[in-house]
Amino acid sequence: MNGSVSTFDNVGSTMGSSSSGSNAISTLTTILDSFSARLPSGPEFKDKVSNIWGSSRPWTEFANTSQMNIPSLPEAKDRITQNAWYYLSNYLVILLVLSAITILVSPLAILGVFGIAATYAYLFVVNPERIVLGNGKVIVEQRVKGVILAVCSLLSLWITGAGSTFATLLVVVSIISLVHILLRKPPDDADFNSSFPSSVV
Repeated sequence: MNGSVSTFDNVGSTMGSSSSGSNAISTLTTILDSFSARLPSGPEFKDKVSNIWGSSRPWTEFANTSQMNIPSLPEAKDRITQNAWYYLSNYLVILLVLSAITILVSPLAILGVFGIAATYAYLFVVNPERIVLGNGKVIVEQRVKGVILAVCSLLSLWITGAGSTFATLLVVVSIISLVHILLRKPPDDADFNSSFPSSVV
């Protein structure tokens, strides 16, 4: 009897561990699905980059020094709320341009980006549709591809050490953006005469 009781106990503990393992897998799958739903696919990413470039304000307006001065505290609060959104696309373009320059001058960054580009090419260029593995047993949907790309990108930046380089880049761009936000007059406060020279009669 004792032997049979211990056998039932072992079976119960095995079933309990397998049940908890399947619950953990189910929870992990739910988290990955929720995260992947927030990531853009390859074409969506291209569209977002194009939209950022197309929605940026004219650079002559962005860099117009006649519309810059040191603000008072109340003015600084207004400029933060207005300029941050109005020139957001310009700040993102600066980030993209400086990222490209960083990649060109940093060998480690080149290795990291090459790994990311190779992963992207395999997932979205070589295999534009969903990937089917193991005779249909494993199907990698577009959103899951985004998760794989994000994980591989983080690993690539960590292994090559390029993550610290891009972190420094983010700090530099943040400082540049903050200085511009504070110094640039908001669009509705700009001096009309200085923005548009009077015509000669």
